[in-house]
Amino acid sequence: MLCLKGVLLFWTLCHVLRQAWSEDELLSPRNVSVDYAVHWSPATDSPGIKYTVQYRTSDSEKWHNISGCVQTELTTCNKLSGLGCVMVQVLAQEGNRTSRSVEACRHADSCSPEVQLTSKEGLLIVNMVKNNRLREDNGDNFKYNVQYGRDGEELKQVQDSTTSHLTIKDLDVGRRYCVQVRYLCYHKPFGTPSTQHCESIQESERTRKKNIVTISVTFTLLLGVLVVGLTLFIYRHHKKIKQFLQPPLRLPDHYCEYLSGDFPQQALSLTTSPCEERHDLISIVCREEDLSDSYLFPESDREQDYDSPNRLDLLDHEE
Repeated sequence: MLCLKGVLLFWTLCHVLRQAWSEDELLSPRNVSVDYAVHWSPATDSPGIKYTVQYRTSDSEKWHNISGCVQTELTTCNKLSGLGCVMVQVLAQEGNRTSRSVEACRHADSCSPEVQLTSKEGLLIVNMVKNNRLREDNGDNFKYNVQYGRDGEELKQVQDSTTSHLTIKDLDVGRRYCVQVRYLCYHKPFGTPSTQHCESIQESERTRKKNIVTISVTFTLLLGVLVVGLTLFIYRHHKKIKQFLQPPLRLPDHYCEYLSGDFPQQALSLTTSPCEERHDLISIVCREEDLSDSYLFPESDREQDYDSPNRLDLLDHEE
């Protein structure tokens, strides 16, 4: 309980101090603008509030009072002649209280350049599109400081231009380049740099077609060389290639089984019985004339003739 009371007391004390500080803090001027003079609007209608206008160059952090615009009750200051390119700030004062300052460029439209990029083959065209009065006020003492480099790298390369149009040459096609521009007055930086603008360097249509033709011709030549080389290789080594592509020699399975002794012997036996030849038994072969003569002799005579040696000799001779 005591802890909760302590927290509430501390919060109340902080709120009171903050309210007291807010009451003591003087409101800042509003709508500060700078051209040939500095203009602003009072933050409150309370009487007795005075204003002080200060300036500094862009390469310095020290603020200087502008003579004739210190502790003034006016809402304008036209004592800027001869100051060149400067930054200004306006602050309100009442007694010992001082408001927060409000900064502005001398030219409201000239604090930071507006940049537009156009990429071409190997080129990057930088256009500063905003037309401001810095050139009119400073003449030849005004320039554009252009820094550029590859995307992701520090912008180191610098070119200065007295015109709002700058062409950066000799850039790598296909690379992405970034550009940042800042004003220079009397060789000193003025205002704040522009945001980085990046563009990829594109190749032209003519170059792209030329590259396509080159790639096509090269591919065709390589393909032709490959085909000719492959043809010559096959011609010279066709025998080895044929031998290499032949399947390995292998005996059929039944031969392997037979040679290994596993082939069944009954498979070798004939399944069909041999044909029996039918023929007449011939004991004697004789000519038809002899056969016709046999009909002229009786059987007894023929038996005698067969038994006689002369007849047997005759038969042997005929055979």
